[in-house]
Amino acid sequence: MTDSRRGRDAFRWAILALVSVSHVIGASAQYGINTLAPFYQDELGLSRAQVVLFFSAFYLAMTGASFGAGWLADRLGVCKTTLQGHVFVGLCTASAAFAPSFAWAVASFFLAGLGYSFLNPASTKGVMAWFYRDERATAMGIKQTGVPAGGFVTALLAPPLVLLIGWRGALAGLGILNFFFGFVFAWLWREPVNEIEFGGDQRATALAAKRPLDVWGFLPASFGTALFLIGQMSLLTYLPLYLKESMGFTAYWASQALAVAQGGAMIGRVGWGVASDRIFGGRRKIVLVIIGLLSVALIAGLSVMTREAPLYLLLLIVFLAGLCIVGYQGVSYALIGELAGTTRTGAAMGLMITINAGAATLGTPLFGYIVDQTGSYAVAWRSLAGAIAFGCVGLTLLLKETAERRV
Repeated sequence: MTDSRRGRDAFRWAILALVSVSHVIGASAQYGINTLAPFYQDELGLSRAQVVLFFSAFYLAMTGASFGAGWLADRLGVCKTTLQGHVFVGLCTASAAFAPSFAWAVASFFLAGLGYSFLNPASTKGVMAWFYRDERATAMGIKQTGVPAGGFVTALLAPPLVLLIGWRGALAGLGILNFFFGFVFAWLWREPVNEIEFGGDQRATALAAKRPLDVWGFLPASFGTALFLIGQMSLLTYLPLYLKESMGFTAYWASQALAVAQGGAMIGRVGWGVASDRIFGGRRKIVLVIIGLLSVALIAGLSVMTREAPLYLLLLIVFLAGLCIVGYQGVSYALIGELAGTTRTGAAMGLMITINAGAATLGTPLFGYIVDQTGSYAVAWRSLAGAIAFGCVGLTLLLKETAERRV
């Protein structure tokens, strides 16, 4: 079956739905750590710092293992890598559900993070294989909405499950869901009939796979978007505290306002991809720079907000900030895949995730440190805007966007 407009395989949309669901289910285990924290904290006798270490262990493992996971995705393929990732996440999440102690839980969540690191490079490689350049950023954006969607689904379903089967049962359920979905994914996955990048030339594909990865070619994009990710994580982490402490929101409404930013992010991840594919003719660099410059203006705008500012204006800035600085990833993932080439997408994505996540791990607490030292969110927002602006300059001056052999 082919797409009537361009003769393309219409099954690519089913593949996109499959990898998007993979992200939703994988993210459910990740976000289950925080969502269920109020339920397991008392039973395990944990401090707030220890609860945070659970998520940190998961994220640290994901950061450290992403390059190796991407390397495996290039060699084992999308199907095997995704299957192994979901099975490992499932087993380790279920293990955490039976944790009798803090150490057991930390180890289980760390190992679950290793499994989760397989999913993003594999899914990105899958989109690169199935979609041509004029649709890729859109497809990447749709795929990446699975991450916030997984958090939304977990927040919606996990607490009611706790009332029925307890927090251990709810966490084990998330693990079991991941475990079995790995086999469902393997059953439904199909490889494309033709290799898009080389037009079905298997010899060219094999030769490309043996070429060394041009690391220097995509390092500017990786480091530039690392500053974007610091902006994303800082916004999502500190926005509720900023609204509560500086803008006079109650704790409840400050938390609810975060959904405004997440809503903007989900629209942005698809919308910016469509813009890159259709309006800018498949160009990624210019779209990332536009996103960055808009983010600079919006985050700087947060620094001048006062309690007397109109509520609609504040929420509009929050929504647009989410749309920009949290919504850029579909475009950046398409860019990295195209710079590296289809056969090396896994390794390139793994290295990019390692650089991005490492920067965010260091940069996000720095935002809080600036607030603590200065007593001012305004100074922190302006510093963050400056960092994102620096990332825009780096992308503009250093990134060389290359055209593919076949689009």
